[in-house]
Amino acid sequence: MSATPSAAAPQSATPSSLRRPTPGQASRFLAQATFGPTPADIDAVVRDGYAAWLDAQLALAPSQTHFDWLLQQGKNTEEFKGNGINAPLESTLWRKFISAPDQVRTRVAFSLSEIFVVGVSSITASWPLFGAAGFMDLLAEHALGRYEELLAAVSQNLSMGCMLTYRGNRKEDPKTGRHPDENYAREIMQLFSIGLLELEPDGSVRMINGAPVETYSNADVQGLAKVFTGWDINGPETDVEFHRRPMALNNALHSMAEKRFLGAVIPPGTDGHLSLKRAVEVISAHPNVGPFIGTQLIQRLVTSNPSRAYVGRVSAVFDDDGAGARGNLKAVVRAILLDPEARHPDPAAPDWGKVREPILRFSGWARAFEARSTNGAWAMPDTTDNTIRLAQSPMRSASVFNFFRPRYVPPVTELARRRLVAPELQITDETSVAGYLNFLAIYVDRGWEDLQTPYTAEIALASDPAALVARVALLLAGDAFSDQTAAAIAQAVSSIPPERPRDRVRAAITLVAASPEYLVQK
Repeated sequence: MSATPSAAAPQSATPSSLRRPTPGQASRFLAQATFGPTPADIDAVVRDGYAAWLDAQLALAPSQTHFDWLLQQGKNTEEFKGNGINAPLESTLWRKFISAPDQVRTRVAFSLSEIFVVGVSSITASWPLFGAAGFMDLLAEHALGRYEELLAAVSQNLSMGCMLTYRGNRKEDPKTGRHPDENYAREIMQLFSIGLLELEPDGSVRMINGAPVETYSNADVQGLAKVFTGWDINGPETDVEFHRRPMALNNALHSMAEKRFLGAVIPPGTDGHLSLKRAVEVISAHPNVGPFIGTQLIQRLVTSNPSRAYVGRVSAVFDDDGAGARGNLKAVVRAILLDPEARHPDPAAPDWGKVREPILRFSGWARAFEARSTNGAWAMPDTTDNTIRLAQSPMRSASVFNFFRPRYVPPVTELARRRLVAPELQITDETSVAGYLNFLAIYVDRGWEDLQTPYTAEIALASDPAALVARVALLLAGDAFSDQTAAAIAQAVSSIPPERPRDRVRAAITLVAASPEYLVQK
C-alpha cells in the first residue's frame, strides 16, 4: 500500500518487465491479468517478476473445459434441454473464473466474450447452456492464438449463428426478392474486427480533408452477407456434441454469386468454405484490426482511456509479433500487460484506470480470500438483477453490444467534459450501486450456497485492525489504496469488540470492497 494514491512509481533505466515488483504492484498487475490476486500469486510475482510469471501463465495448456465439466456433472439430460434452466452455466463459468490455474487465458477469454458477444438466451438450439459453454471454450482455445483463426472459429460457431441470426441463412432469390440476412456481415466488421471508422495505428480516427473515413458501406455488407449463407447446425440435436462442432455448409443454400466487400472480390461459383476462408483473411488483414481490437483488450484488462502511444505499441505487436507473424494474440496480451504505462502508471492522472466491472468485483473477493466450492457444485445464481445482485452475469448480455459499449460516455459529467470514456458506468446507477452493496454484504458475510471461504489468515490478524485492513486492501486494491482511507476503515473495525474477530474481518472486507479505491481499478 502506497503512502498516497497519487504517487507515481519512479522510473529507471531498467525495463519495467524486469524490475522486482512490490507486493502492491504485484497485486495491481494480477488484477489486470487474472480474475483477482491471491496471496500465493502475489508472492510468486514478487519473487519471479512480471515477465517470468506471465510467460509461465502463457505457456499453460487450457484447463478443463466448461463443456466437459457440464458433462461430468450430468447436465446433458432432458431437464436442461430447453432455455429455461441454465443455472449450471453460471456454476462452470464462476468455477473457472475463481479457481482455474490458467488465469491469464481464462481472463482474456472473458474479455473476448465482451467483444465477440453471445448471450445464452439467444441460442435457439437445444441445450443452450452447452452452446454458451462451448462458445466460451472456443474463446479460451483461441485466446492466445492467431486472431484470424479466432475469427474463423467464431464465424462457424452455432451459438454465434443463433445470436446474429445467420444460422440457416439462405442465398438470394431474384424471383422472390429475397436477400441474405445481413446481421452477421455487419457485426463481424462493426464489432469484431474493424469498427465503423478508419483508424491510425495509434487508434485515433483517420481524417481526410477534415472528415472521418467510414470503413465499409452498405454495399460491402450486402456482398459479405453472401458469404454467410448456407451455414447451419452440424448433425442432429440428439445429444449435446453438435455444439462443439463448427456449423455445416449446405451448398444448395449458399450463394454462388460474386461477393464484393472491402475492396476484395470472391469470384462467382466459389465454394462456401473457400468463401468464408477468403472473407476472414480479408477482414483480418485490414489495418484497423490492430488498433480496434487492441484498444478494447486494453480497456478490458488495464484502463479505459489508454494513451495513443500505448495503443500504438500494442497495434505494432498485433501487426508484427517480432517474428513476422500478424495477429499473435499471445504477443498482444503480453504487450498489453507488460507495457510501461500498465506497470508504472500515474494513479493520480484523471484519464488513468477503469471502473472494476461487477463480475470482477465478486471474483476478486473470491480469489483474495480463497473461496472454494464445498461440494464441487459451484452453485451460483444469475447475477443480472441490479437491485440485489451485480447488474451483470457472464454470458447473459441481452445484446451483441455487450453489457456496456467501449466508447460509452456518461452524459453531463466531468468525464464527458474531459472527453473520457467509462464503459462500465453504462450499467451503473443509483439502483445498481445499492444492489452491489446488498449482494456484497451477503457474500462477505456467509458466502453463497456452497461457495465458502474460511478467512483463516484474516481472523488471525483481527486483533490488529490496522494490519487486518492492510492485508485486505493489498489483496483487493493493491498499491492504489490510500493510507487515509485504510486508517478510517481500521478505526471503524476497531469499534467492533475483539471477541468478535470474524465480524471484524467481515467489516474490513466490506468497507474496502465498497470504497472508491477498490471500485475504480488503478
